[in-house]
Amino acid sequence: MPLRVQEVLARSVVHRSRIPGIDFVINPYSGCAFGCLYCYADFTRRFHKGPEPWGRYVDVRVNAPDRVYRELRRVPAGSRILLSSVTDPYQPAERRYRLTRRILEILLQRPDLKVSLLTRSPLVVRDTDLFRRFGTRLEVGLSIPTNREAVRRIFEPRSPALDRRFQALALLHQAGIRTYAFLGPLLPCDPEDLGRRVAPFADEVLVDGLHYPWKVRALLERHGFEHILDPKWYHRAVAVLQRVLGERVQVVGAPSPLRRRRRPEPYT
Repeated sequence: MPLRVQEVLARSVVHRSRIPGIDFVINPYSGCAFGCLYCYADFTRRFHKGPEPWGRYVDVRVNAPDRVYRELRRVPAGSRILLSSVTDPYQPAERRYRLTRRILEILLQRPDLKVSLLTRSPLVVRDTDLFRRFGTRLEVGLSIPTNREAVRRIFEPRSPALDRRFQALALLHQAGIRTYAFLGPLLPCDPEDLGRRVAPFADEVLVDGLHYPWKVRALLERHGFEHILDPKWYHRAVAVLQRVLGERVQVVGAPSPLRRRRRPEPYT
């Protein structure tokens, strides 16, 4: 099924966050062209007016910059804002629409706010000039859940190759931008090699476990990766990452039990 990209108008795009350490989130797009198979954000599918499944549609919130400009007035000084929680702010549609860049230009006008970006796209390097203008109040994270390209192709078949993400992280770090690597959900990997590859270019490393494992259990078993469902595997991998990376490692979550549970729903 081809990807459907359509323009929509959003009523609001600046929302309070339930994510620890994040006060507000901004999602310039709804849906995601990368469509990672383990992603929790597919619950937002109910807001999409169309038959396309998760990963095969992107709703472009073309009025998002205008909404941000208006809604920032209710954001208190000192708040931290994340782009983004249920979409990727640098997915391919950003090349044309430049919503994320335009939103960042508006956020620059609020020097009392902190900004965190999280993406798996090397397109993020495009905005290095803008990131520099934020100084220390901005950080950019690359999502890198494995060091094995074969694993990436199974669980993130439409996402950018891992080497391009490592390169983007390096380029941002070398440009003087504060960077972090998000190793989550931690997929089958060699944790020592993964840690060593991000070590030179990440000021911080966040590690998270696989949530909603029932979504990809069949894939894990088909490819002989079911061992990662054992929490002991995750804790051993975290221990290796801590040995390699030291105090830069922050463990933000543990794997969820295999039983199916009602998922929490972050604001969109």
